[in-house]
Amino acid sequence: MARSLRSWLGGCLLVSALGMVPPPENVRMNSVNFKNILEWESPAFPEGNLTFTAQYLSYRKFQDMCTSTRETECDFSILSKYGDHTLRVRAELADQHSDWVNVTFCPVEDTVIGPPGMQVEALANSLHIRFLAPRIENEHETWTMENIYNLWVYNMQYWKNGSDEKFPVTCQYDVEVLRNLQPWTTYCVQVQVLLPEWNKTGEWSEPVCEQIISDVPPPGSWWWSSWCPRWAPACCSRAAWRCCGASTRGPSTPCPRGTHSRST
Repeated sequence: MARSLRSWLGGCLLVSALGMVPPPENVRMNSVNFKNILEWESPAFPEGNLTFTAQYLSYRKFQDMCTSTRETECDFSILSKYGDHTLRVRAELADQHSDWVNVTFCPVEDTVIGPPGMQVEALANSLHIRFLAPRIENEHETWTMENIYNLWVYNMQYWKNGSDEKFPVTCQYDVEVLRNLQPWTTYCVQVQVLLPEWNKTGEWSEPVCEQIISDVPPPGSWWWSSWCPRWAPACCSRAAWRCCGASTRGPSTPCPRGTHSRST
């Protein structure tokens, strides 16, 4: 509150003393996957509602991108992904205007790599994961961020749902399999992009959680009841017999070979 009041008073004094419009404040580039949005804040100004003009330098001449807009942002996603770009914005009121505020921006270096997509499938004691590179804004749908950067690595971590212990995995390819996981346990996975050559990491994806299944059904499940009659010729251990429960079959209907009871 005190800062806003000081800014407003400063704007009043500046206008009365010099007749000038104060420039935009906190000018910055917000770029994710080459969607390049120049953002700023409107300065405190008591004389009326300000508009803004934003430009970019092209072949030694500034070109308009947004003119006389009341918005406090401007989309520069059409810029080339390579090289440094000079952008600028100013505030305007009628025939008066502020000084320009300049920003230098290199998309391929400065853009943030958004979170990858994931397709996760739980199979027997394992998770099968496919990574999907983020799409590039304003490009054909088949173009992804992976087409721009040479060395592309996925930095993944997984954990048991409810546990704070996370296990990191570096993945060189678009497909990864986590094996030897505990059956009937829910695991969560999330991933980000790692660009070693650029010393750059992307945003983490939202966690995806799946319950691991097993080749052997859990004790007491309906699968046991349905398996027992079909495996009548098989032989089973006492432990497996107890798991199935004598009530689900006759004395001559043993459980499948190789099944074991699980303690709960």
